[in-house]
Amino acid sequence: PQTQTSSTMSGKGQNLIVNMTFNPPFITIIGPIKETTIQKLNVELPLVCTTVATQKLKFAFTRKDEPAHWAGVLPMSFANEEIGQSKLVLGLLDALEEEGGWKLKGSNATNHDLDKATYKFFFVRKL
Repeated sequence: PQTQTSSTMSGKGQNLIVNMTFNPPFITIIGPIKETTIQKLNVELPLVCTTVATQKLKFAFTRKDEPAHWAGVLPMSFANEEIGQSKLVLGLLDALEEEGGWKLKGSNATNHDLDKATYKFFFVRKL
């Protein structure tokens, strides 16, 4: 089976799905996203966690093949409900809107227990 390059991933479809599970923050992005958007998220997302040592944190989304998606985890980070999770979601929404032209069409939230929650966002590309 052939692996998809970034250019072929960004050339298909008009839908994007983002899953964010807290804590620690774990993010997956499924769909055609620009590498410049991924690079922006790599820089911005670690800075908005409510952990003390985020400047030293090395974070990068990695491309996975089956199915084709991007995944990233901030293993030593914590995003509290009041500020951290909101800042991570807002950073992601801003990057997708500005860099990729994506528009949020739907969302879902699930609480697993007192400390773990998953947010799912569905986007379409602006026409």
